[in-house]
Amino acid sequence: MSKLKSILVTDREKKILDGLRELPAGDLQRTAEAFLLELSDRLANPRCAQVQADGIPCDEAASDCEECLALKQLVQNLRGMLHEVTT
Repeated sequence: MSKLKSILVTDREKKILDGLRELPAGDLQRTAEAFLLELSDRLANPRCAQVQADGIPCDEAASDCEECLALKQLVQNLRGMLHEVTT
């Protein structure tokens, strides 16, 4: 079992964590956890190639560079696919 930590979370974050904890143990759970870890890391660190005026690469997901727009489109596509599967 992973080491337990105590952190403050919003109600929305708690709902996400509760959803993960309710997944039945097994392949689906491991795959979902790995995917969500990779996705959250990628969204938090977009690795934009675009260089700002000060010469430092953009690292803010709020910017409208191609990388951030592509990540936004990826998430929208995933949400659309989820809705297709559940309807």
